Amino acid sequence: MTILLNSRLVYFVLTLAISSPCLAKWKKLEEGDGYIKYYDIDTVKKIDGIIHIWSMKDFKKSQQNGNLSTKYYSKYDCNLKRYKILSIIEYNTNMGRGRKFTYKKNISNEVEESDWVYTKPNGEEYDSLRLLCNN
Repeated sequence: MTILLNSRLVYFVLTLAISSPCLAKWKKLEEGDGYIKYYDIDTVKKIDGIIHIWSMKDFKKSQQNGNLSTKYYSKYDCNLKRYKILSIIEYNTNMGRGRKFTYKKNISNEVEESDWVYTKPNGEEYDSLRLLCNN
């Protein structure tokens, strides 16, 4: 009986941890060809010019892999104009809803300097970085 209760508790906690980005308050960041990009206003953390944030691209048409929305956990370096994606969750539904998803975590090693991507002026991530860092 105790083992059953403990396993249910572990399952509940894991479900909550994975679904926390689903409970987000999404704010529109920008609109591009075929997608709208949002960020979760409750997850924005800015420390020494580095912003940690959940963002999401909601696609108007299904992508090659079948997903209609993709959530990213990223960090942006406002001082050096660069970013790094730390985790990705791809959904087969719009706005990151549903139980069918693919989760890739720790896709970059936070210690290595080479994992940072420097933004190009007028590029998609440059606009995101500019908007996030100026707030």
